[in-house]
Amino acid sequence: MNRTIETEEDIQIIKEFTLLPILLDMLARDIRELELYRDKIVYYHAVAYLKEIEQSVYAELHTLKNKMRKNNIKILTTETSTLGIDVEYKVRGYIHHFKMLRSLIKAELMTMLTKLRGRLK
Repeated sequence: MNRTIETEEDIQIIKEFTLLPILLDMLARDIRELELYRDKIVYYHAVAYLKEIEQSVYAELHTLKNKMRKNNIKILTTETSTLGIDVEYKVRGYIHHFKMLRSLIKAELMTMLTKLRGRLK
């Protein structure tokens, strides 16, 4: 295998490492918004569930950091715009770019959330 070429696994690691903090921000926002329903019976159940997902995201980020270290992957810059995100990263010494449009980000986040939810069951 040519170690200078990024692999599908490398790209997946970078994508997940880029998207998971966005998911954490969304979870934090949703937990704050649920404060409006604090007096409802379902409030504590919903917040506890979101916090469980939040903890699994932190665990996943930790795993990804270890994989990045092992595979010599570094995120150099991440820029967010109204169109989406642009990531510059280095894989085994070679610089690459990764772009995702907002619509794809949303679809990917929903997929990630579904996978995380499945792990909690």
